[in-house]
Amino acid sequence: MGAVGLALLAGGLVVRWPLTIPWAVVLAGGGYLFAREGSGAVDGWAAVIGVLLLLAAELAGWSMEHDARIKAERSLVLRRIATLAALVAAALLVNFILLGTAGVAASASVLLAVVGVAAAVASVAVVLRLLRR
Repeated sequence: MGAVGLALLAGGLVVRWPLTIPWAVVLAGGGYLFAREGSGAVDGWAAVIGVLLLLAAELAGWSMEHDARIKAERSLVLRRIATLAALVAAALLVNFILLGTAGVAASASVLLAVVGVAAAVASVAVVLRLLRR
């Protein structure tokens, strides 16, 4: 499934069809999930895989928007790179927090449930904050 997702993304980039990006991410993520099926352990690499899928989707969208005939201002490009770096760093932090919470036994305490909910709320807040920029 991952290879199909990669092929779909490459084809979408060639024909500049943005609707292929979410489907390619779903297929690549689904391929990772099917590869992990049956494993009871929490995979620490899942946080990195999720961030890489986010980065691939953002960069693919950015490349589809690019038009060589239009000169982009340097400050706009730098701001966009900084925003993308902040988004990736925040997503990685939140992913590690959520994976850490999932890795602890469910019966540990109510405090861990509160931490998990707080991490989820913080992730939504970070995404909303970055969207306002």
